[in-house]
Amino acid sequence: MDQDDIEEATAALKGQRLGWWGLLQITGCTGLAVYAVWAGLLMPGFRRVPLKLQVPYIPASPKQVENVMSLLKGRSGKMVDMGSGDGRIVLEASRRGFCPAVGYELNPWLIWLSNFYAWRAGHYGKVSYQRQDLWKVSLADCSNVTVFLAPSVVSLPIKPEVLNIQV
Repeated sequence: MDQDDIEEATAALKGQRLGWWGLLQITGCTGLAVYAVWAGLLMPGFRRVPLKLQVPYIPASPKQVENVMSLLKGRSGKMVDMGSGDGRIVLEASRRGFCPAVGYELNPWLIWLSNFYAWRAGHYGKVSYQRQDLWKVSLADCSNVTVFLAPSVVSLPIKPEVLNIQV
């Protein structure tokens, strides 16, 4: 296609109104883009989770991260974030000296995003994000555990096996 052809086609389109067909195309493409983002970022985490436990990804606000860090003030040792999402709490814990700082998340896209944020912050080798079900993680060697869960998940009883506690 010649450069003059492109300019002629562009000039011809500039004079036309969008119309209902153009509006329908824009709406369809926008819907498809929204679905692609949802399917890529959110849906993978739902596949291995029972229907009643499926929760959307909601990032922690800076205020929430600061509240968690204030609760951990004066503590040290291993810090684990169950359902770490994009890894904000794990990254901040690493910045404040918790070693190791580990996040568990089911969604592989969020794990990738967490690792990217850690790399960008210069903490890539200092933090760890693992794709693992939070109900199957052993917390026996953990000094500090954070969990932000939806009400549907919080209302479930936590079994002693999850905490690896002898009852």
